[in-house]
Amino acid sequence: MRLRDGDAVVTVHGFIFYIFGYQHPEGGYDAFLKYVPEAYADRIDLEWLPVRWRRRGITLLRPRMLYSPENYKRLIDSLKRSFPEYVRYSSTLSRHLIYVPEDLIAEVYTPSRELHRLRRRGPRDELEAKALKLIGLLSEASGVSEGFFGIHGSIALGMHHEGSDIDVAVYGAENFRRVQRCLLKLEEDGLLELHRRSEVEGRRLNRGVFEGVPFVVNAVRRFSEIDWRPRIYRPLGVVEGEGRVAESPESVFRPAIYRVEEFNPLEGGVEGDVVELASMIGEHRGLLKAGEGFRVRGVLEEVRCGDERWLRVVIGSALEGEYLKPIID
Repeated sequence: MRLRDGDAVVTVHGFIFYIFGYQHPEGGYDAFLKYVPEAYADRIDLEWLPVRWRRRGITLLRPRMLYSPENYKRLIDSLKRSFPEYVRYSSTLSRHLIYVPEDLIAEVYTPSRELHRLRRRGPRDELEAKALKLIGLLSEASGVSEGFFGIHGSIALGMHHEGSDIDVAVYGAENFRRVQRCLLKLEEDGLLELHRRSEVEGRRLNRGVFEGVPFVVNAVRRFSEIDWRPRIYRPLGVVEGEGRVAESPESVFRPAIYRVEEFNPLEGGVEGDVVELASMIGEHRGLLKAGEGFRVRGVLEEVRCGDERWLRVVIGSALEGEYLKPIID
């Protein structure tokens, strides 16, 4: 199987994981845990959302928060204790990661295929009907074929309920940018409303409300946009610094990749030029534009790919106090 960022898998234990990123170890996938069968909840040391999801007669819970360093450690410790098959140790990164072995995957849900299935059978409720209507509207307004769209989340898994949102995937960087531009035009025409409740939302402009239902639109790499060459990552320590974005064509994906210049460390030693930012945090996708300044605290990493070597700063590695902020001139 070749799974991509955002594809969902259901394991033999009934856990639902979402694949993270595009580079994975042989025999499995790095992922994050999204839903846990209620029967196993007391074995996972996390706080749960009060909402219950139902899927094929099984009640599922969702962690209230996964991405704080403390919660990530608690989750890793819980899995190591009760379900060690879902944890792997990365010797290059010197830490444990959430991992789904291929032989434990019972079902796979990819956004493109689930949208195709939904179109083929037709909507069964109002939320599914609005999801199809929104995607049709985005396709028509942007000129991006509906074949480059997909549906994520609880709708794709067939377990949505009142209060669920519409989670749209767009395959390809240029396709996503065309859709993003059309969102502003659709808002001007009064067909939807975009959220600007925070600086991040105001910069990304990929969340909003359509006919009373919250929605989000995110990008997924097409297979032709994935560099399959193996990489070796070596953490070098914590670094804090300022720099400027040189290019951001890969920033719409997860991990969000920014090419950077003029990086000046404020904390931590750096021998060589930092030329890349890589954020594992979804909110950092499309956050910065070319030419903008930023301030960051993260892990300095050396990356080796064949004969190439470069330095990058990584955000989202469960480091206490990490951040990425634009500098407004």
